Amino acid sequence: MNNNRINKKVYLVSDDPQELSVLSSAADIQGYHLIKDSKLRHEELVSRICAIHPDLIFLDEQSLKEDPETLLEYLKENIETSSTPIYVFTSSNGVLSEQAGKITNCKEVTTLSRGIDKSDLVNLLENALKPTVAVRFWGVRGSTPCPNKHNITYGGNTTCVQIELPFSDELLILDSGTGIRNLGNYLNTFTENVKGNIFITHPHWDHIQGFPFFKPIYHSGNRFQVHMPPQVTGGCREILSGHLTKTFFPVTLDMFDAEIEYITLESDRREYNGYSIEYLLANHPISTAIYKVRVAGRTIVFCPDNELTPIEQKTNAFFYSRLKEFFKGVDLLIHDAQYNLEEYQNKVKWGHSAWETAVDFAIRSNVKNLVLTHHDPDSSDIYLKELDEYIQDQFSDKFEIGAALPGKGLKYS
Repeated sequence: MNNNRINKKVYLVSDDPQELSVLSSAADIQGYHLIKDSKLRHEELVSRICAIHPDLIFLDEQSLKEDPETLLEYLKENIETSSTPIYVFTSSNGVLSEQAGKITNCKEVTTLSRGIDKSDLVNLLENALKPTVAVRFWGVRGSTPCPNKHNITYGGNTTCVQIELPFSDELLILDSGTGIRNLGNYLNTFTENVKGNIFITHPHWDHIQGFPFFKPIYHSGNRFQVHMPPQVTGGCREILSGHLTKTFFPVTLDMFDAEIEYITLESDRREYNGYSIEYLLANHPISTAIYKVRVAGRTIVFCPDNELTPIEQKTNAFFYSRLKEFFKGVDLLIHDAQYNLEEYQNKVKWGHSAWETAVDFAIRSNVKNLVLTHHDPDSSDIYLKELDEYIQDQFSDKFEIGAALPGKGLKYS
């Protein structure tokens, strides 16, 4: 988890002595730790990568002879490896040219010539491993979990997003829907003495259901601060203790072994360990935060529950003016898009947006990247895939855009 330069890990699977020599020399120059394996069967390779948690993966074309497309696509879709850059050494001719073609066609995988110069490889390592801010989605559904066969790809877990901080092991988690359970399981596989901040947008069930299933809160030695904007019925601790009572659940707040501080947030900007955070209240039935995180020169806005009425209706002018300023020019906007415009007509004042309105407002606010989230539980994988392809085709000239996908990792250098 530590992102300090000295702990950066580069993983190579190759039997080629020249590749090993060049990459080893380049890694030494940059001060990175190189881990080398000979070619492995694919299931062994996947297991090894998940155990090592490398920052970069280099594979030799020979190691992918079984089925390169399946393996590489699995690595890019797997939660633990989705944001890890993958490079494959290939030849342009010879018996493996067919495999090279399959590798080249895999998205988000970079091919390298076997004869790459050491200086070029040094530059590649330096650029690939410079400080980054990574955003990982652990739950992207709204309203209620929906674990059924129609929702496998986009998942049935409700909202949880993790921002991985450069040069810090500290956790930054946004919302604790059911997706936070998988994050906790992931952390428990290799991390001890976890600490960090959990920022909850509001206490509707789909944003807090996962909290008592987050395993790190049951381990002494772990430390967390849990934040939430004030509610009519009380602050952060009062609200969570009201949900976690014997009437509703067998676990109460006093049964957690970790050291936990519950903080009721004011909306002013606050500084934390290497980042700052502030919030604006959303257009939602209860007090709901839209969080803005500034870290390593990047600005990320998390807005999973917010109702944007169509611009042409000319309602909420004051709110829209403040919101546009809050969104203006951000590097990444993660925004509620639970409905389409037709569905929205029957859901006015429910506190959620149509994707068309969210895209339009993001364009007007000059955001650089947009991820649509809080998918409706009735939105099937087929529908969301078609929507994702459509909006990327129609709006990619405005900014990078897509539908939130669990396990998806976005990196900003």
